[in-house]
Amino acid sequence: MGVPQNILHSKMLFLVGLGLADETDITLKGLNVVKAASKVYLEAYTSVLLVNQDKLESYYGRSIILADREMVESSSDEILAAAVTDDVAFLVVGDPFGATTHTDLLLRARELKIPTKTIHNASVMSAVGATGLQLYNFGQTVSMVFFTDTWKPSSFYDRIKENRQVGLHTLMLLDIKVKEQSIENLARGRKIFEPPRYMTAAQCAAQMLEIERDRGEGAYGPDSLAVGVARLGADQQRMAAGTLKQISEFDLGPPLHSLVLLGKRVHDLERDYIREYAIDETGFDKNWEEQYGLARLLNIDGTKTSLAGLRMSVFLVHGFRWARNEIRVHVVLQEVDDAAPNNLMCGDSEEAMNENFRELYPGPMANLPPLRFIEPLNPNTEKFKYPSEPYAYVADVVVQSEDIIDVTEVMNKGIRAAQWDAMADLRDIIAKGEKIGWFVVHNGDRHLAQQERLRKDEKGVSGMEDEANAVEEAEAIESKYSKGLSEQVARLQVVLVAAQESFTAAKGNDGNPSILLPTDAPARPPSVPLAVRSPYTSAWSSTSSNGTLNTNGVSFWPGTPLGWEGIVTVDGISYEYLGTGSTALPRTPYLQPAESLGVTYDSQYSNFTFGAGPVVITASFLSSVLPDDLCRTSIPLSYLTTSIRSTDNSTHNVQFYSDVNAAWAASENNVTVQWDLYEGSNNISGSGAVTGRSSSIYSWFVYLQEPYVFAEGLDVALWGNFTYSSSPMSAQNFSFQSGFSSDLRYQHVMQHSLQNLVDADFRPRAAQEPVFAYAHDFGRVSSASVRYTIGSVQDPIVRYLTRQGVVPLQPWWRRCYGDIHQMIDFHFNDFEPTQLLASQFESQLNANVDAYYSANMAMTNSNSTPSIPTVYVNGTQGRNGTEQYGEDYIFDPDNSYGFLDSRDFSGIAIPDVQEAGAYYSIVALSARQVMGAYTLAIPPSSNEGSDANNKNATEPLMFQKEISSNGNTNTVDVMYPAMPFFLYANPNLLRYNLEPLYQNQEGGFYPNDYSMHDLGSHYPNATGHVEGNDEYMPVEESGNMILMSYAYYTSVKQFAAAQFYFGLDALTSHSFTNDTAYLQSHYPILRKFASYLNLYSLTPGYQLSTDDFAGRLANQTNLAIKGIVGIAAMSQIALVCNDPDGAAQYSATASLYYKQWENFAIDPSGTHTLLAYQWRSSYSLLYNVYPALLLNLSVIPSSLYQMQSSFYPSVSQIYGVPLDSRHSYTKSDESMWTAATCEPETRRLFVNGLGHWLNSTTTDGPFSDLFETTGEGQYGGRPEVVEFRARPVAGGHFSLLALDKARRLRGEGR
Repeated sequence: MGVPQNILHSKMLFLVGLGLADETDITLKGLNVVKAASKVYLEAYTSVLLVNQDKLESYYGRSIILADREMVESSSDEILAAAVTDDVAFLVVGDPFGATTHTDLLLRARELKIPTKTIHNASVMSAVGATGLQLYNFGQTVSMVFFTDTWKPSSFYDRIKENRQVGLHTLMLLDIKVKEQSIENLARGRKIFEPPRYMTAAQCAAQMLEIERDRGEGAYGPDSLAVGVARLGADQQRMAAGTLKQISEFDLGPPLHSLVLLGKRVHDLERDYIREYAIDETGFDKNWEEQYGLARLLNIDGTKTSLAGLRMSVFLVHGFRWARNEIRVHVVLQEVDDAAPNNLMCGDSEEAMNENFRELYPGPMANLPPLRFIEPLNPNTEKFKYPSEPYAYVADVVVQSEDIIDVTEVMNKGIRAAQWDAMADLRDIIAKGEKIGWFVVHNGDRHLAQQERLRKDEKGVSGMEDEANAVEEAEAIESKYSKGLSEQVARLQVVLVAAQESFTAAKGNDGNPSILLPTDAPARPPSVPLAVRSPYTSAWSSTSSNGTLNTNGVSFWPGTPLGWEGIVTVDGISYEYLGTGSTALPRTPYLQPAESLGVTYDSQYSNFTFGAGPVVITASFLSSVLPDDLCRTSIPLSYLTTSIRSTDNSTHNVQFYSDVNAAWAASENNVTVQWDLYEGSNNISGSGAVTGRSSSIYSWFVYLQEPYVFAEGLDVALWGNFTYSSSPMSAQNFSFQSGFSSDLRYQHVMQHSLQNLVDADFRPRAAQEPVFAYAHDFGRVSSASVRYTIGSVQDPIVRYLTRQGVVPLQPWWRRCYGDIHQMIDFHFNDFEPTQLLASQFESQLNANVDAYYSANMAMTNSNSTPSIPTVYVNGTQGRNGTEQYGEDYIFDPDNSYGFLDSRDFSGIAIPDVQEAGAYYSIVALSARQVMGAYTLAIPPSSNEGSDANNKNATEPLMFQKEISSNGNTNTVDVMYPAMPFFLYANPNLLRYNLEPLYQNQEGGFYPNDYSMHDLGSHYPNATGHVEGNDEYMPVEESGNMILMSYAYYTSVKQFAAAQFYFGLDALTSHSFTNDTAYLQSHYPILRKFASYLNLYSLTPGYQLSTDDFAGRLANQTNLAIKGIVGIAAMSQIALVCNDPDGAAQYSATASLYYKQWENFAIDPSGTHTLLAYQWRSSYSLLYNVYPALLLNLSVIPSSLYQMQSSFYPSVSQIYGVPLDSRHSYTKSDESMWTAATCEPETRRLFVNGLGHWLNSTTTDGPFSDLFETTGEGQYGGRPEVVEFRARPVAGGHFSLLALDKARRLRGEGR
């Protein structure tokens, strides 16, 4: 049937993508098209679904015409003719543009002026991302056809070779034969078709290897890694990762199959993801390192860096980084005429800088060789224009190579102690805070490379004879290698910097030991989080007296000791790295403490590194902070991974031992505890058997013989199970035992194994201290690791008041995983996915901090040129100097004033601290502390509350313990200061936390006309206060409830803009909605709270504020402004709730109250607000104006923020600004709220002060939010010291990021 050539009117040809698997993959839009079309064709030869035509017709409710190759390619007129008068749907498996045939069909329709429309869907091109390989690392896609005896096309080989040359993955689409004729039947014209055939990944791999053998060009080989994929997108999806040889012998089951050949441009996250599908994990790891990982740059022993053939300048340097902006300042101010700040590596610049340094810094330079100034340059980013990177390296040792760098040989030579000290002194003068160490630096400047070759020629080293040839060669290499090499060297640098820790005792040429001091990064907090996942899983290690894991041990957040022991035995010598149990053992030369080398932390991990003879031990504690993942967040368990690696390139006999004691489960010494050992869900106590399976998970359960549900003793849960789990993994021998601590530890030190016994003598924790141990024996290895999971598990988790009475609530993880054994199993085996998610949060946090400070740098009003930061040592002689922004300062370490502006003696920020780094050190330490105070629970079966959308039927209730202070449940004025973290990380968590409070008060359980103070006097009892006798803070809590509710609403109202802040992936992970129904459902009770504020916020009388530890005070200025800001927020809530009259009234009231408040609250001098109305000589932090900025409420004029920002420096101390004029202590959360309201210079004063306190305080517990701003920064409080520890108010430290996000959401920019 022909198509009319003059088409005046036509309908539409729809190309509809069906997705990959079955009938349900079609999009809703596509399904609507199918149901409405007059004719429906199914293209069935470029790909097929995994269901038959009958299922499609049944699901779509339409008959389908099968369009085979002949119809589409030879007789498409029939399809096009039908589209002239009717809508026609042409169904395509995957996406319509996945095959050129469909493009041809559209072109023909365009020629005939037939309108077309495409309905897209998932295709193999996009879904291949399910392998974990990143889509932007894929090159050309190729097809593999069935070979015959006489036809073996190899055009695919050239495309693969091109992909591999630039490091890209190759997706192989595999042949399918549907409705194909044999040669004989085709020749005879018989319509007889062969049975369908579908190529497997195994057959594809075999054919690829056959062509490689024929052509021999090395595009790939039998050991090249690939991923075979079967039934992509279906419930039966399966993958296998391995070499092409392994894939060629592996059966992935029924069709359809695809195959991906890995390119060399790979990321470690890709490796971690596909490793789960490895056919042979050990072989996979070895192959990866040899072909795709660092082994491409290192030889097998991991110490020689091979760069042969790349011909780019690569330097192994010992030194420190120097910021380029500071280099420029130095060159200008010191008039170093021959130095080029953007090209320090040229000979004239280096010589001039060395001469200048010798004049300025004769002390350090007397013990240093001529320095080199090595500059990283990425040719891919700046096209050889300096500066490519914002810093250079000041180096006293430089090794350059274009072929081999023997890292071991270089680093084993060591650095003389005097030379190391001199470099440290120089570093402290010009680049305070930078780390001294070994670095790999890549410089892709082809001209520099030639210059260095000429240097070598002068010394008799063979080089290029013709500079033109050198440049020509470099240009060719630039285009081929620039990006890949820079990425590879960056990864290599990380490894080498970490590796330097093993050289702490290397001998220098003069026989003196080299010095690489232990490092703490990004700060030295008073206590380091280890396992922090809930109010009962909260283990920390104090850094008091410069101690660490194996000197100060492990403690519960209040400071009470917990038994957690870790020993690694190497060649018969045992090294204790965790705990202090060795002090109770008989002295023996076979047991000694491991040597601490450093501690690092971020928002997810705390990593401790130790030297232990010929190995380095790393104890990595992971308590993931994943605010978007409710299921993983609800798990009260944490990870410890202990690993060793050899530092002498030899194998060693290695065993691991770890135990825990009963202090985790029992708060008192005389209470009997019991214990069991489980393999999976099977209780094997008394069996004395180990299965030997590497995948088995063993779990110690420790619990009270007589539990008290929903009770605490010294903040320890008196019900539930404490669990400690491990697995044999790759150990040659795995054993367990419970018993007397000294017996088990000494036995392992002497025998290196346990006896697979479970002690049946249940007893109190102090009677022959029972411990619960695991041992792993790896035999002779150069590296090994073991994993443990630990935590206190309660089920039920909260006691909750409902109209049906008080009911127990189950933990949210029950809904996600089942019983406790299933939860433990999931968590233990979820380590790699959790690592990936944790790294994503951490990367985002870093990016947000960097982005914030790139747009909000603290600048001074001075027109002077910034100078080099001046060094100071707190506690030594006083110094005057010029800080990094050009302001002269006065500093006397013998007083507590801190750094003072020399002109007016107002405080300035600590001059040699980078604010962005200080802020990161604060929020990174705070993240685990915040989330460690919360639990998620399944709502009761009959919900109490007025949530209009019934969200709590499928969402958790969130409960907070007021850790360290009153121990209340869901304390409103503790939730409120933590709010910035949730607004930054996931606002839904704030709603889950507010919901129990709303359910209680809206359910009629609270008799007062203002907001309740908390949901229960002691966690985990959320039973409210039916008598209304909770702590009396009505203005405080009513304002808090209004502001938190409106903050939640505003954070989700403009959710689409979140992509500007978090990016698209994070945007889709949040369940954002324009949640007007939320405010509308709670509007009646919010009006009640607002009515109270109308009456009492302007003159709150003797009410307490959240700072109740400071005592009562009449008409507190800061409390009154909270109420006024709350009324202003209520005007906006009224608008959302369609109450314009109420909105006008609230707005007018807020404006009127603010005018009156100004008269009462501002000192007559007009310089600052007062602590309380008309109390001259008083002041306080006015942190309650922060929500007005956060929520874009116009009630507070900018002049007030500016006035306060100018005032705070006049009353600052070394560790910040006191909370108010009555005391010298301050609050960290309220300081950071205040900092967010200030100009950048004053904000920096707050941030750097808190960062300095974090490094210097003598407090010994988890991050305290109440401390002295003077002296040693000890715990604050008067007349009695109040030791606030581990409180969730640390969420307030995220105030800068929350405000930045809110402004971005509003489109204001930073």
